[in-house]
Amino acid sequence: MNITLRQVEVFLHTASLGSLSQAASRLCLTQAAASMALKEFETQLGEKLFDRAGRRLILNENGRAAIPLASEITGRALELENCFRAEDRLNGELLIGASSTIGNYVLPGRVADFLELNPRARVRLTVGNTEAIIGQVLKFRVDIGFIEGNCSQPEIDVLPFMDDELVVFSSAGHPLSSRRQIERRELETVDWILREKGSGTREIFEQRIHELSLKLRVRLELGHTEAIKNAVARGRGVSCLSRWALEDLNRLGKISFLNTPFLNLERKFYLILHRHKYRTTILNRFISHLQPPARPAPG
Repeated sequence: MNITLRQVEVFLHTASLGSLSQAASRLCLTQAAASMALKEFETQLGEKLFDRAGRRLILNENGRAAIPLASEITGRALELENCFRAEDRLNGELLIGASSTIGNYVLPGRVADFLELNPRARVRLTVGNTEAIIGQVLKFRVDIGFIEGNCSQPEIDVLPFMDDELVVFSSAGHPLSSRRQIERRELETVDWILREKGSGTREIFEQRIHELSLKLRVRLELGHTEAIKNAVARGRGVSCLSRWALEDLNRLGKISFLNTPFLNLERKFYLILHRHKYRTTILNRFISHLQPPARPAPG
């Protein structure tokens, strides 16, 4: 058997990107060279790794089974390449996926600190909702994921990362903003602006609302935290987001935190890893670097 590292890389990038042409571009190859490498890889294995539907390549059962081993091969090759570089033993790229609150408000500072300590390391951070990040980890599209919802996938290890708290809030001029304490049934009388389905924030909030048998009037669903913050600050409705995401508008006096003692809105952020993912030096170093930052103090 004469499998080459290039063949493995073409396979992994094609599986991750869902496109041979995009894989070729990412690896700085011509499409013909990438196609030949993938064809030779399948020939060496004696199995097809993709189903062909016209020009589309759809990962099949063989391909899914090959991903963990192929990922480990490239990870170990990177380790081998780096181990003799005495000037810096941490030289590589880390792919991180994070749900919205963590990716936009928690991780940027942590990643910046990590890069300052490891100047030859590179990080690519992608942000999506919890459901999307779980999917990226399952497909080995990222090395590590961070989510704010639940994950019950048997192939994924779920580890507590840090504590968080959701906060119900309104604009500073909303009728409820002057109330010292909100009654539970009052939540049914206002318009709500919530994250989209698949969001960890939406999932946790709806669980707690369901426990109280409340029926909310959801008038607007938005896929981005900043869009919700702006809509609420303009008086378009009431919402519930992480305290991490609201500190800026709260300091400026544009929003008010509503006192809802009947709602338990504490939750955890989680770090997720595929059980078959080979943990390179850079990945292990990043995990050890992550110490829980202090949660914003109640305002």
